[in-house]
This record gives sequence, C-alpha cells and structure tokens, in this order.
Amino acid sequence: MKRLVGLLILCFSFSFLYAQKAETLKSEGDKAYNGKQYALALTKYEKALTVWGSKPTDNAMIFAMGACAYNVKDMKKSQKYIDMTIAAGYNLDMAYQYKACIMQAENNPEGYVKTLNEGLAKVPNSKSMKESLAKHYFEEGDKHYHAGKDILKKATDLVNAKKLSANDKAYKDENTKARTEFNEAIKFMDMSLKVNPDYENAKIIKNNCQSQVKMLL
Repeated sequence: MKRLVGLLILCFSFSFLYAQKAETLKSEGDKAYNGKQYALALTKYEKALTVWGSKPTDNAMIFAMGACAYNVKDMKKSQKYIDMTIAAGYNLDMAYQYKACIMQAENNPEGYVKTLNEGLAKVPNSKSMKESLAKHYFEEGDKHYHAGKDILKKATDLVNAKKLSANDKAYKDENTKARTEFNEAIKFMDMSLKVNPDYENAKIIKNNCQSQVKMLL
C-alpha cells in the first residue's frame, strides 16, 4: 500500500510539473506574441501544446498559433491552426478572416470566396467579411467593365479612322462582345451590392454598364 501511495504521489508530482512547464511555455509565448516575435511565440506555443497532450485545448492559444504562423508566412501551418479554431467555434469572425487571407496568400480566389461565404453563414453580421466579399465581387466586375469599354473604344476608333463602318458585321460583332462584358460586370456588381447594399462604387459601375448596354447596337 505504501508503495502504491508513493507511486500515486510521484505521478501527481510529474503531472504538476508538466502542467507548470506548459503554463510557463504558454506565458513565454504570450510575451513573444505581444512583442511581435511571431516565430519565437509559435515555437513556445507548440512546445506547450505538446506538453499538455490530451488536456482540453486552449482555443485562444491555438488561434494565436494560427496568427503567428501567418505572420511568418507558413500558410500550411497557419491554416491547420485556424481550421482547429474554426472547428472549436472560437473567435469565428477573426478566424474566417485569417483563413480568407491565407487563401489570398496562396492565390486561391475560389477558396477565398468560399471561405468568406462560409464565414458569413456563421457570422452574418461581420462587417469586415461583408466588405471583403463585396470588394472581391466589385473588382471582378470592374475587370469586365473595363474590358467592355476597351472593346468599344477600339471598335469606335476603327470607325472614326474609316477602317470600319457602323453597319459592318465586324463592328456589330464587337458591340456584342462589349455587351457581354458589360452584362458580366452588372452581374458581379449585383453580387457585390447583395452583400453590401451601400457600396457606392458598385452602384456607379452598374449604372454605367446599364447606360452603355442601352447605347449599343
């Protein structure tokens, strides 16, 4: 019995020491994080996580690990920890914003849009995610708007230079191409305004596109 009691005390002592070590590592990580020493903070946090093992996860620390990894440009590791944060339902607004930034850093526009839409489904009142998604749709639409303008300008320049007539099929074909671009722009501006109805630039570009479409042959 004395041996059993001794073993239990020894196990408890080891557990206590490990817990203390993990807390010390986390505190050191917090200090490094607050000092923007992100690589050092990440190292300390990961060591703390290893020491804790099966202990219930410290979600605030996991989120900080994702942020640290992002700041040292380790996107794979950042996504791993941010996904853990999202799975835990912790700090969802910021977690989805980080994940969207990871998608941008990896040049993954589809993943970017998907992440923001998923985030807004969970945090529908997120002002930052709404603005980011609306801006993305606006920028896509703006590309089509300027493409339409360029097509129309080149066709008009050819008419003015007497190289084409407004009645020529080639000119009408260019009008059709421009119309397609303007309609695509309108579609994206509508998507932008659905997310952010107060986006004035999206309203302006949409109105310009509609005016251009009415004037086309």
